[in-house]
Amino acid sequence: MPRTVPTSASVTPGQFITGALWNAQVKALNDFTTAPPVFSGYQTTAQSISNATFTSFTLDTEVVDSDGGHSTSTNTSRYTATVAGTYLVVGTAGWNGNATGYRRCRITLNGAAVPGAAVGADATNSVLCGQCVTAIVVMNGTTDYVEVQGQQSSGGALAAYNADFAPSMRVYWLSR
Repeated sequence: MPRTVPTSASVTPGQFITGALWNAQVKALNDFTTAPPVFSGYQTTAQSISNATFTSFTLDTEVVDSDGGHSTSTNTSRYTATVAGTYLVVGTAGWNGNATGYRRCRITLNGAAVPGAAVGADATNSVLCGQCVTAIVVMNGTTDYVEVQGQQSSGGALAAYNADFAPSMRVYWLSR
């Protein structure tokens, strides 16, 4: 069952703080805030990215997925929040060396670009290119999902680099 953010304790003057009230409100809120939802995943298998087409990066390896928002077998590019709230999303992209065109990386929410959450660079020489992008998004805790996408314009397909500059995504719950 998905977690929810516990509510803060609210008592009236003269009301005693019982063990049940303490556990249900104060302790539960403390337990949640010391272990909020977090995800970190990355790509280990090279992915071919078509020319001039934003493509979601597949994430086949999980470092941590505290609340089960990612799958390594279905919709592997997505993190679907299981707890409603505001999240910090960090995405990276790595590109194999190619001196033609541009390289771009962005974060999407439910398949649509998040305004201000994109980065791009022109390829000026045939060297490895790494990019990082961040976004703050609000997710409903049931159906909203985020992805990291890449785009390149080398004139043909170009593989994402999958070693130390591997495409990756990290998702951190910030608040309700």
